Amino acid sequence: MDALVYIKKYGAKPETAPEGVRPVRITLVTNFTDDVLERVLGGMCLTEGVYPTITRAPYKQYSFALKDKTSELYVTKPDATFFFFDFSPYTHGEFGQEGHIEDVCNDLCAYCSSTTGAVIVSLPLLPYTGAYGHLFKEDPLYKRAVEFRTRLEELTAELPNVYLFDTDKVAHHMGEKHIRDLRGGAAFDMPFTSEFCVALAHEWLSYIYALTGRARKCIVLDLDNTLWGGVVGEAGPRGIALGGAYPGNAYADFQRALLRMWERGILLAINSKNNATDVDEVFEQNPHMILTKDHFAAIRTNWDDKTDNMRSIAAELNIGLDSLVFLDDSPVERERMRLGLPEVLTSELPAAPEEYTKLLFSLNVFHQMRLTREDKEKGKMYADERKRREVEHASASLEEYIANLGLEVTVAQGSEVDIARAAQLTQKTNQLNLTTKRYSEGDIAAMIKRGDVVMTGEVKDKFGHYGIVILAIVTLSGTPALDTFLMSCRVMGRGVEKTFFDALKAELRTRGIKELQATFVPTKKNAPAVGLLASLGAKEVSRGEGGEVLYTVAV
Repeated sequence: MDALVYIKKYGAKPETAPEGVRPVRITLVTNFTDDVLERVLGGMCLTEGVYPTITRAPYKQYSFALKDKTSELYVTKPDATFFFFDFSPYTHGEFGQEGHIEDVCNDLCAYCSSTTGAVIVSLPLLPYTGAYGHLFKEDPLYKRAVEFRTRLEELTAELPNVYLFDTDKVAHHMGEKHIRDLRGGAAFDMPFTSEFCVALAHEWLSYIYALTGRARKCIVLDLDNTLWGGVVGEAGPRGIALGGAYPGNAYADFQRALLRMWERGILLAINSKNNATDVDEVFEQNPHMILTKDHFAAIRTNWDDKTDNMRSIAAELNIGLDSLVFLDDSPVERERMRLGLPEVLTSELPAAPEEYTKLLFSLNVFHQMRLTREDKEKGKMYADERKRREVEHASASLEEYIANLGLEVTVAQGSEVDIARAAQLTQKTNQLNLTTKRYSEGDIAAMIKRGDVVMTGEVKDKFGHYGIVILAIVTLSGTPALDTFLMSCRVMGRGVEKTFFDALKAELRTRGIKELQATFVPTKKNAPAVGLLASLGAKEVSRGEGGEVLYTVAV
């Protein structure tokens, strides 16, 4: 579905979203004519499998709309609200007036406090151009823009559902002469070029990726002429181009960039047609290697078809093929991957290795709403997982393996819950997830506030921490119901779900609850959750036409 189809269907309700396309409610609040921005964002959503319903604040009436709790901005209950105000040095605007920033900040605070959806506020572009020349910091408009930014940063500290995007990132890449449309601003109050609207919408789309569970999780790499220069089977482990003079320094810089991605929680894997012993010698003998084998969550060095290897990597890591990004210098292998596994994002790697890092950083598909402790430690967690697999292979039975791990589950409930991590689990967990409902931090905070049971489980064993990997939400308005039950696939098959579920039932008993309703809603990705409720002792009550199954659980 393309942007033209979106324009034809503009105004459709999320319930009319085509099968297989996720609906999402979006609200857009600006202080200029934003028709182009709206349509670009809507079209981009559709091309990525997201069906948007976009509500906009009436032109030049955002202050009234934000103050009116009955306005469409509040009534639609958006999943995501995007704010962007322009502080233009070229035209007279309301943000140059005394007191307007205070008024808008108060309205923003009231709105953000009342909505549970994510609120993404794009910081205003700093006006470096003006009458003050190189003394631009003395310009009153510049000072107001800085004041507004400071107030917004304070707001993010107060409210968990508010996120800031620094719009100067887009301006830095494009340059002011490519983002400003002075004729459009004067004639139609459309102060930005279409190119800028596309770039900004592309950045906003990354937040929608995260909110809808579509962010990529793993970079899968070829080796020869990708991770290093040359062919190791011909040049040997020390003869490949890596470090030192060009092009070796370009490959070393690329490895450093990959290491930075790993440190922020993006998994790395290898898919290379190579002799495994040759590759091992590079890691063991080449002093210029930045990455070690421990940085890779999965390694396939063989002569098999790379699409088969990719399926194997996804299965080993318990993530979907649509969570993978493939980087390979060979146009033939890239095309084969695109044709064989279109779910995998296969990027067009540049011919020059010095361009590799630039490409890597331009991939806007790894976004997280917030960086959690689990994200920062994920690479180590997967390295620990390889050690666990060695223990599993040496164990005579599953029971012996689980006993050898020495698993511990620590439960947090209510105010003790890490809200950011709980929301992230709903946004990223697909396979072992009963309902795949997506929630923002504001949603989780609101549930805790109204008294619903929100419980998380943190798991560790003798090899290390898995982090917070289990979440349950029980709604208590009306008949108690298991709204959400999910678990990271990294702890699948180790019995921790039963321990955690028993703790959940114990908490419910303290509240006088004797029975719980639960529903399994099938999706294309949550097949591992099919028998989960039955394995936890739930009784099947009925089945719906869409495959959903209703259960009751004796507490």
